[in-house]
This record gives sequence, C-alpha cells and structure tokens, in this order.
Amino acid sequence: MVYDPNLWYIHGNTYDLHEFVDKHPGGRMALLTGRGRDCTALFESYHPWNDKHRKILRAYGAAPPPPDPFYEEIKAGVREAFPEGCGSTKMRTHAMIGLAAAWSLMMWLFFVVATPLSSLLAGCLVATVATRLSHEGGHWQISRKEWVNRLALFLGFFIVGPSMCWYYQHVVSHHVSTNQDKDAEKDVDVEYIWIADKFPGWLKAKRCTSFWWPNSVTVTAMHVGPLPKKANELMPKQVLSLPGIFIGTVIEIGVKRWWAQGGLPCMWLTAGAIFVPCSQVAHVILYPDSGEHESWAKMQIAESVDFASESDFWFHTAFGLTTQIEHHLFPGIGHHCYDTCRKITRKVCEKHGVHHSDVSASTAFGQGP
Repeated sequence: MVYDPNLWYIHGNTYDLHEFVDKHPGGRMALLTGRGRDCTALFESYHPWNDKHRKILRAYGAAPPPPDPFYEEIKAGVREAFPEGCGSTKMRTHAMIGLAAAWSLMMWLFFVVATPLSSLLAGCLVATVATRLSHEGGHWQISRKEWVNRLALFLGFFIVGPSMCWYYQHVVSHHVSTNQDKDAEKDVDVEYIWIADKFPGWLKAKRCTSFWWPNSVTVTAMHVGPLPKKANELMPKQVLSLPGIFIGTVIEIGVKRWWAQGGLPCMWLTAGAIFVPCSQVAHVILYPDSGEHESWAKMQIAESVDFASESDFWFHTAFGLTTQIEHHLFPGIGHHCYDTCRKITRKVCEKHGVHHSDVSASTAFGQGP
C-alpha cells in the first residue's frame, strides 16, 4: 500500500488530523510521528486510560472498530491499579533527579576527566543512565510536557549520535512490529543488527561500535542507505535536517581529542558490553511464540520476554528492560509501574490461555540467537 505522507492511517481508515495537531494533549511530535503510515498500534497503545481518542477520531472520519476485548481487559486492570490516570504513571521526581545527577557525572567523566578509566566508567553510565533517559523520553514516559521528554531524548543520546534516528527506528518500527522480520511491516531493530548475530559470543561486546558511533552523518546513512529498505520508508525527511547533522558534527569534533587518548573506544567497550546483551535478550534472542496473532496485544505478549522481573539489580542494569511485555503493551507508562502491570497482564493471560514469558536472568542470558 502507498501511503499519502500527509494523512494518518488507523484501522484501515484514512484521516486528516492536521487541525488536531496543535490540540493533541501528548504534543505535536507524538501525533506527527504517525503521519504518513499505518499508526494503528501507536494509536491504541498510547491511549490506555479512556476512550476519548476513539471519540475524537470519529470527528475526522470513519469511526474506528471496537477495541480488542483481550487488550481492553488488561487496560481495565491497569486503570483500576492507577485510578489517577496518566499523570500518576510518569517518571517519579526522585528518579528524574537521580538520572540527571548520574548523567552529569557521565559528562564530567567523559569530557572533563577524559582518561581511559573515566571513559570506561562513563560508558557504564551511557548504557544504564543515558539509554534510559532517551528511551523513556522517546516514549513520553518522563513528563506530560512534550519539551521535557524531547530534552531527555536528546540529552541521553548526546554523546552517541542523533536521537531522532533512533526514535523512528525504535518507537515507530520496533514497537509497532515487534520482532516481525518476515512481513511488510518489518521491525527495523531486528533487521538492522542481523549481521551482529553471526559473531561468536565473545565478540558481541564489540557490536557497540555499530551503535554508539557519534557521527550524525554515519548514523543517518545507516538508516537511509542500502541497509534495510524498510528503514528508508520509516525515516522522515526531518531526520536529515541540517541542525541534526550540525549537532552530530559538533559532538564528533568534541570527542576526537579523547579518541587519540583511547577514551572513546573505552566508552564504546563498556557501553556496548552492557547495552548489547541486555537489549538483545529482551528483544531478539527469545522468540517464545513467533508468528501471526489475531490481536496486536497478543502478538506483543507472544514475541516479547520478561526476565528477572522481580530483581531491582537487573532492572537498573538492563535500564528498565526487564518487563518488555508490559512496556510494549503500555509504552507511555513509566517503568516503575510495570511490575504492577505485569501481575495484571499475567492474570489476564492465564484466564485466556495466552503464554506469558517470565524467565530468570540465567535462563534469558543462557539463550542463543
């Protein structure tokens, strides 16, 4: 299907939502993210609190079909658990302060101390802190204010590259078509790193060089060049904007000094050694029930994995990715709420005979690609 870049496609219907862009409670960028593509999954997953989004959509075209009963049952449990709604599930103030302090320490270690050892430590913070800032900001989890989320998205990626490339790769592709690499709506996150799965286990830490490259032009080329064709369809033209390239170039110039001292490779090493296994075990390594499913929510549950879900250590080490099932069902809800959501989801899954994968860390990391 050829999509008009100026329209939104939801549940097979076409809508012109330009008049609603400035009225959207989640901000302009969140709504514009879905323009020019099938944004059904984004429409459903980011509005768990009520049915206002369905009522608003009726004012701009055909009424959407009734919601998925299975997904609605899970959402009803989440609404009951968090009766104050959206605002009560955003990042807690003390977590925001802690991440901001750790991010500042990361910048000081990398740009001011600027030794190989300090860069190794900075790399640990890139993986566990900066990644979380960008990830949760990109999913609008930190605040109800758009500028706060966008700032976190930018700052988290400040050392490693342009945040908008990742935003469209992850939020638009991966969260819509989780681990789906065989159909028209391919998951770019899976396709993008396929070659790394050919490496022997001891080499996997070196895959960080494919992700943490600080050059805006290089990262952008990975997304719009000959690598996955689907990525080219996902990336809007604004990703190639001059400001993005300028910022990436400034970052690159700023880190060249530490390249000569070994700082940048050291940062890559520890960032990749933490990020790669923790992100892959939550996204790609395990395919509990890969294939087609009658509901998008069941697909998310079948093709995502929770691991070490009751461990605070793994929660912080894996930058909040230990409850991926719940994160994919409710990407706009803060990570600290997912343990509650996990228990609700598991209960509904048991009722309907849907397999909910919740494994130990040793089981998860012991799997092969």
